[in-house]
Amino acid sequence: MTRMTILCAAAMAVALPWTAAHAQDGSADADPTAAPLECGRTYTTQPGDYLASIAERAYGHASGYHILYQYNPGTLGSPSRLEAGIDLWVPCLGGEGVPEANLPPLAEATSDDIRIVTGADYAPYVDAGLPNGGFSFELVERALQTGNAADYRIDVIKDWGSHLQTLLADGAYDLAFPWFKPDCSQLDRLGADSLWRCENLRFSEPLHEVVITFYGAAGTETALTTYESLKGRTLCRPEGYFTFDLEGEGLTPPAIVRVAGDSPSDCFERLAAGEVDVVTLNADTAESVVRRLGIGDQVSELIDLATVQTLHVVGMRTDPQTRINLLRINKGLIELRRTGVYQDVAARHL
Repeated sequence: MTRMTILCAAAMAVALPWTAAHAQDGSADADPTAAPLECGRTYTTQPGDYLASIAERAYGHASGYHILYQYNPGTLGSPSRLEAGIDLWVPCLGGEGVPEANLPPLAEATSDDIRIVTGADYAPYVDAGLPNGGFSFELVERALQTGNAADYRIDVIKDWGSHLQTLLADGAYDLAFPWFKPDCSQLDRLGADSLWRCENLRFSEPLHEVVITFYGAAGTETALTTYESLKGRTLCRPEGYFTFDLEGEGLTPPAIVRVAGDSPSDCFERLAAGEVDVVTLNADTAESVVRRLGIGDQVSELIDLATVQTLHVVGMRTDPQTRINLLRINKGLIELRRTGVYQDVAARHL
């Protein structure tokens, strides 16, 4: 495990189909009795398959759809057009069948030639209390150690707001992770922070493909099915979270009222109390918060509005070493996926 110093700092979006009833022909009479799927194996997609229907068959509930994204990076394109013939790994939930021996040990970092910064309190991706620092943390380490000496240092700085336009821009660090990549083809619709990322950062290959979902009060799922239907409503996304996906859909003030909650829990508590109309954040966190708060009967996922975004390692365009450093990480990520190590790491963290 690399040396992990904890410091105090001063200072793809596509509509997802969810059930067989969302077939492309609009039919609602698709067969609901499809045979169960065995987890822990590769499934080759068939005509008429959708991620939610595959999750339903494998886990007994459609909410496992986002797990399929996490375990199959670079495999799935637009889930609204899930093609037949895709080899899709269907993991068992809870990390079943993935012995620790499958994963080679991590080496101790030997120098700080590459200085990297990450944050905390962002499970399952980074946090000091998670195995090997979290899903993203372990992937970055393993990518850097693929065929190379461990000549890097990763520091954890809890103030996420200081990472990019202060620490990275000023040259205190060479790379930072994990950061979402805006849709830089929509520059005219992006806010200042999103524009800055497009104009100043280089991005690695995706570390993760993350489902960003929306929740409303129970019973609103039939009314809130388009982005247009959200206009005029109050949306809660936690303070510090990205907003470029909302910007791309025109979901910015004054079209909506934006509430920056103190935390994911704060947003969901506001939703349950009727103080906001919609909560939007990543599906992993949303599912765990709803379960922990025990409000599953009070809220409903607005599954037609979910999008897929990607998390990356980033570096400054002005730094000539950024290309070299990201190339090394990209090569490592490709090797982790080729050998199946990526899936084993995923099983540890998801």
